[in-house]
Amino acid sequence: MKKNLLIIVVLSLLFIPVCRRGDRQAELDRLEAQRETLDKRIEQLRAEVARNNGQASEEALAYVRGIEVQASLFRHFIQVQGTVESDNNILIPAQSNGMVKRLYVRQGDRVAEGQILAELDGAILESSLAELQNSLSLATTIYERQARLWEKNIGSELEYLQAKNNRDNLEKRLNTLQEQYRLTKIASPIDGMVDDVLIKEGEMAVAGRGAVRIVQLSKLKIKASLSENFISRVKKGDAVRVAIPVANRSFELTIDAVSQVIDPNNRTFSVEIRLPAREQGLKPNMLAVVTINDYTNPQALTVPQNVVQETGDSQFLFVAEEENGRRVARRRTVTTGEAYDNRLEILDGLDAGETVITLGFQTLADGQPVSVQRED
Repeated sequence: MKKNLLIIVVLSLLFIPVCRRGDRQAELDRLEAQRETLDKRIEQLRAEVARNNGQASEEALAYVRGIEVQASLFRHFIQVQGTVESDNNILIPAQSNGMVKRLYVRQGDRVAEGQILAELDGAILESSLAELQNSLSLATTIYERQARLWEKNIGSELEYLQAKNNRDNLEKRLNTLQEQYRLTKIASPIDGMVDDVLIKEGEMAVAGRGAVRIVQLSKLKIKASLSENFISRVKKGDAVRVAIPVANRSFELTIDAVSQVIDPNNRTFSVEIRLPAREQGLKPNMLAVVTINDYTNPQALTVPQNVVQETGDSQFLFVAEEENGRRVARRRTVTTGEAYDNRLEILDGLDAGETVITLGFQTLADGQPVSVQRED
């Protein structure tokens, strides 16, 4: 019993110093945190006192970088995706029903206007044409004989008129049958290239259904859709850059057409840009990147976009000004315009030749002395 009591007393004596050491460490941490807060407050007060007294202390001086702004050309661009299209991309249909007797072209073939692309079976029409031509030949002979007799006042006028009417009717029937036979031929209405053949020999062709697609590659254009927000800013004749990544090609062109109707489904309008004629390697449906110059200011004051800060409804930046033989930071409220490629247009609040602080402005106060290093 006594032995157990002795052990408890010894442990209690050991625990007391440990607890005291823990309390001292916590107190030390608390005082060091207070000292850090006080040091920061002291530095702030020193800077304020220096500014109020018009003195530049070493602690208050801020080292920053800046640029001298000058008027220069500024352009704003809209970038959208478009596709290469052909003005003449025609799906030629069969004009009559019938079995495909023969195909004369394959995909990739170049064809001329009027060239026969395919032929449907017209055996029945051919037979009817031969029969009708024979009948017309006989009717013509009878009419000519009746006409000669009538000129000599031989025979009746009725016989002459009947012969003439019979010949005329057969001529009309022959013309109609020849037109029907012509429809068994599928011909190209333009010069171009066969893009696709949708019929096969031995299959039935249906009137009105597409048979052969012809594309004219000499008249290509880019078509792109823009948000309706830009419809008042984009017009015919605006400069545009067109890049076709898959073909590794780019062009400096102008807009040829601007739609004035908004698509109700996606709230966009379309623009068209014609590509130079006879461009090799470009195909319909290729992806194009269209960059439209919708705004230009030849004498714009611009700054890096990140130097303009916002507070409430106003925007401001810091400029370095000369005051009493020293340079100080001045907060300047500005009005901004367009932004593009990390450049922001300043419409009001800044003059050419002023130095805008571009690095170190985040911690500046209005009137704080600064040492400015010019950026290239």
